Amino acid sequence: MRYADLGSSGLKTSVLGFGCAAMMGRAGRKKSLRALTAAYDAGITFFDTARSYGYGESEGLLGEFLGGERQRVILSTKFGIVPARQQWWKRAMKPMVRSFLSVAPSARSLIRKQVAAQFQAQQLTTEVLKKSLDESLRKLRTSYVDILFMHSAPASVLAQCDLLEALERLVSAGKIRVAGISADPDVIAAVLDSRPRALRAMQFPVNSFDSALMSRVASAGHTGLIFMANHPFGGSQGLSEMCARLGELAASPSISGELRNKLKPIDENVVSEVVLNLALRDTGIQVVVPSMMELNHLHANIHAISSCRFTTAELALIRYRTTDHSHSLPRGQNLTAEPKTNAN
Repeated sequence: MRYADLGSSGLKTSVLGFGCAAMMGRAGRKKSLRALTAAYDAGITFFDTARSYGYGESEGLLGEFLGGERQRVILSTKFGIVPARQQWWKRAMKPMVRSFLSVAPSARSLIRKQVAAQFQAQQLTTEVLKKSLDESLRKLRTSYVDILFMHSAPASVLAQCDLLEALERLVSAGKIRVAGISADPDVIAAVLDSRPRALRAMQFPVNSFDSALMSRVASAGHTGLIFMANHPFGGSQGLSEMCARLGELAASPSISGELRNKLKPIDENVVSEVVLNLALRDTGIQVVVPSMMELNHLHANIHAISSCRFTTAELALIRYRTTDHSHSLPRGQNLTAEPKTNAN
């Protein structure tokens, strides 16, 4: 496992984080604990959760799992989406719903709509902040969290001076080490424009095909900010598009035979290595946080981070050939030449 320093925070963590969004929601208790154990045993030390994940139960399971290992991990959670208290019969039906979706995945969109109705989004107030953090600390069984994100925040939150000041006070009090924002790329761009003092960490969905925000993040990497990418694979549509683009590249006579051989066959391992390392290599992003409830996905991602077959030069070429070209190759790099270095 590779590790990285998080900006100027003094924190150090694995560059592969474990996203807890599916825990106690799409994945039940047994499956979640199995994935957590595998991740921790493999050296993953960053765990990302939220008050709303798992209908409000994800934090509790994570806190239970970590137990006496709290000092060995970096914890982030989020506030701003409030989970409604579930009635007992809804909790009892969750295992049946999971079983139903395993045989009827097409019903997943309908279930998502039903689930979304059970949350109150954009509850970004000082009152919710206090109540949410206290509940998070209780469930996580800790006296502090390393990073607290505003969850799915709009750009308008940057004008809420009372909220930003409250976050700074919580940092001073030691309840959180770093305050941040989890939002869409356009909101992150607005944060980079305004640079509010309270927000030192940013989490956003990374798009492997669009290098515009990545270029801005890379240029801000020296400022001591923390950048984390979630949803790196972009769902089934993103995976399909990446496979198609890599397939076209692998068939191109303009790349070296060595790179063509590395790209074939276009399987789960190749895609994981490309996607995760493109997110981390020369971008300013310190941690990438996929959801890894399936053990085969977890193992593929761990291998992708620990033993990437692609050199820095090859990744630069892949980035250039699969994105919008706004993130250019390093100066002097020949698109058709054999790579001059094997350094990862």
